[in-house]
Amino acid sequence: MNRLLFGGLIALVILMSPTVDGLAADSARSINPMALYGNEIVFDVYREGTLVGSHKVKFSENKEYLNVRSVFRLEIKFLFLTAYSYLYESDARWQDGRLQTLEARTDDNGELTVVTAARDAALMQIKSVNGQFETDVLLFPTNHWHVGVLNQTQVLNTLTGRINNVRIVTGDREPIDTEMGPIQATRFAYTGDLENEVWYDDAGRWVKMRFKGSDGSIIEYVCRRCQGGASRAVNASKGE
Repeated sequence: MNRLLFGGLIALVILMSPTVDGLAADSARSINPMALYGNEIVFDVYREGTLVGSHKVKFSENKEYLNVRSVFRLEIKFLFLTAYSYLYESDARWQDGRLQTLEARTDDNGELTVVTAARDAALMQIKSVNGQFETDVLLFPTNHWHVGVLNQTQVLNTLTGRINNVRIVTGDREPIDTEMGPIQATRFAYTGDLENEVWYDDAGRWVKMRFKGSDGSIIEYVCRRCQGGASRAVNASKGE
């Protein structure tokens, strides 16, 4: 999610569906992230195998909106000093499975940028340093927690404020480490304006991400907490 490492990249009832494809084909209105994840998702972020940061997504809701807050922090140190830092924060409101408002703020080693989006009736108004425009396309932002993005051919890049054209290709099922132990997940590859690999489990939870930074390094998101709904269900069955 930064120019140095990330280029232009930024991304249901528990255990009821047998495939992620089936979940993606379902209506966005049916997805309940708090049932899937609990109150938050947490990933550790590695660069070439070295821990460099974290990405957290927090969910809360009121009578009208689902509120989603994403925070990504990264630090690269050299000789015990911070050689590079990056902070990304976004706050979004969703209603009936549709993005209503979003504000994304980026501090890229001291360089600040802001992207905003707000729905007015059928139109989404988007503002950034790259300009201001309106669209009637039902957009998903590049925050990845919502499996409905797999149906899309356009996504809102929350770093640039641009609409990116993508093709998302289904890959293999693979074992992925989570806080609940290894689980089976399906890999999906983004091609087009974004190149990225994202894994979802069979319930539609985002459980891993991997991509190549602009310097050629491999960036990987490793689940620290991504099975929140399943964790609560298991604990409840144990009487905890």
